[in-house]
Amino acid sequence: MMTDRRKFLQKATALSSAALVSTIPSWAKDLDNALKASQGITADKMATEEEFWYYIQQAFTVSPGIINLNNGGVSPAPKTVQDAMKRYYDLSNEAPSYYMWRILDQGREPLRANLAALAGCSPEEITMNRNSSEGLETIIFGLQLKAGDEVVLSKQDYPNVINAYKQREKRDGRFQAAEGCPRT
Repeated sequence: MMTDRRKFLQKATALSSAALVSTIPSWAKDLDNALKASQGITADKMATEEEFWYYIQQAFTVSPGIINLNNGGVSPAPKTVQDAMKRYYDLSNEAPSYYMWRILDQGREPLRANLAALAGCSPEEITMNRNSSEGLETIIFGLQLKAGDEVVLSKQDYPNVINAYKQREKRDGRFQAAEGCPRT
């Protein structure tokens, strides 16, 4: 199993590069080269490599007039992802039921297998959802909790997590909050 983000990024880059070789724009080739050049460089050193971070920045279409420090719940997708989504959106609107059921739906399990290979696990350990909120809520609503169980939350928890536990509390009864933490 991979143990660090750099190995994950390198593996992800290799996989995506192999799939998109003929359609890679020059900025993405520069990013691919920068990622390859970063191998063996410590995280502290990479933090100061402005040229490397320039290539990362170019992979996104964020407005230069705004400094976006909130990439938690509303993080931007890389340009290649935006372009692919636009292509599939257009394709799906050309013949909606055909592409949805006969093309796109058929790609789900091969995608799961590729994601599992990337993450170093079996396809059965991979689930796909639309975003982190949906993933966290799937876990929270699936936990076997009953009234009186202790749930540890803090004021700094992600609001959707707190709200999911509030909903669970209404449904299942009051949970005990750990000392120093607000009640859900």
